[in-house]
Amino acid sequence: MLHASDQAAGLRRLFRRTPSAVVALFTSGRSPRDLAVQTLLALTDGARRVVAIDEHAPERGSLLAAFGFPEGGDLLGALQGQHEVSETMREVADGLWVVPAAATVQAVPLLGAGHHARLEAGIAELQRRADLLAIHTVGDARRLTPFARAAGRRLLVVEASGVGARGACQWIKGLAAAGAGSLEIAVSGARDRADATALFASLQDFSSRHVGLPLVWRGEVERDPLAEAMTTPLGARHPAEGASAFIRRLRAWSSQAGMAG
Repeated sequence: MLHASDQAAGLRRLFRRTPSAVVALFTSGRSPRDLAVQTLLALTDGARRVVAIDEHAPERGSLLAAFGFPEGGDLLGALQGQHEVSETMREVADGLWVVPAAATVQAVPLLGAGHHARLEAGIAELQRRADLLAIHTVGDARRLTPFARAAGRRLLVVEASGVGARGACQWIKGLAAAGAGSLEIAVSGARDRADATALFASLQDFSSRHVGLPLVWRGEVERDPLAEAMTTPLGARHPAEGASAFIRRLRAWSSQAGMAG
């Protein structure tokens, strides 16, 4: 028998009018991958299905390695017609699937029209299967990947520590320079609500004084309904991200990267 939360999740997918949101996930702390794993698991709350496109190679902190799964099945193989996109999905926890994409990120600037058509179809298929499509981003604030640039929403999870705060300031500066319209913030590991909100206030102050990037409070990973916040459209200015819009921006950034190379 299905639980009420499972039934609700099924109905959301059945009656969804727009594709699931695409969220680029950035983390700042002493162990960024552990922070990403914690966040992705939190996003499955309420029987939500999360598909994480993982840009990290095994030696750079991949999600499959974090969950003890063998590597393999990169999304690039599906774009080359070697297998179906669904075959790249690895269920690593209840409600969480990982799609390895380290090789894909490197190849995006070189993809031809045929590969882009497969990429568009593949992203649409992943969105159809998920309530949220998350990009586990690689790199740093000074050099965003095409996937991270193309995502309609950006979530920065900050560990409540000096390392987390300093890294968050670098992400804020980099994302502002990259033209981000806003940045959603969640805090992890705070002693209490006052500690978490004080950290967010300090980041707001930093952003307003130095770069002017609007920050949106999403609460604490451990205490607030992060899944609900990130699977709910933000209104007219920030609608749930459609597959076609994500691919359109991805193509634009890929073209620029190719010309720059």
